[in-house]
This record gives sequence, structure tokens and C-alpha cells, in this order.
Amino acid sequence: MLLVSQADCPYCHLVKEEVIRPMILGGDFRDEILIREMFMDEGERIVDFQGKTVDAADFAHGYGVFVTPTLLFLGPDGRELSKQMTGVNTIEMYYYYVAQSIRTALNRLSGKPS
Repeated sequence: MLLVSQADCPYCHLVKEEVIRPMILGGDFRDEILIREMFMDEGERIVDFQGKTVDAADFAHGYGVFVTPTLLFLGPDGRELSKQMTGVNTIEMYYYYVAQSIRTALNRLSGKPS
């Protein structure tokens, strides 16, 4: 699961503090997924799934991400395994939708029906 965020994004901070941090501290999905954050601010660079160093914003735009926060559910080869989550509607329900997306992604990765 990749959180695409920006340094000055208050909703990104909200998602991290209210959903992702408790998920990590609680051990939810600990042995099943990696959780990472990528900043798509100007000047940020990452190594993509092909091992190339690219602008983080270009990487995000390749997945159609133009708004932060966006959660991507990616397999080890970079393909999307579940529909991305863009923005925050109701923080109280956000964990439920994240967990549902993770389960869908894990099922697709293992070849099980979603």
C-alpha cells in the first residue's frame, strides 16, 4: 500500500495519524503488506518498479494520481491490485474502506476471486 502525499497536505497528515499509524501500531496486516509513503512534491525522486530513478510526481501521474492523499494498492510488479482511494470523505469510515481494499488486493495477488 502506497500513500501518495505532499509535505503540506493536511488531509495526508489526517490519514496518517487516524488510519495508517494505528494500523501499523495495531499490527494490522503486518505479515501481509508493506506500507510506504511517497511525497510527490517538486524535486522528490524515487526508484520505480523497473529500477529507474524518476520524478515522484511523474511516477504518481503514471497511475493517474493528481490529488493527495491517494492510496495505491500495488503488487510487487507495480500493477494496481485494488481501486485507488483518492481524498478523504469520512475519516470515521476510512479504515473500513482501506481494509476492504487491502483484502481485495491480497485476494487478487493470490489469485482468489475478489
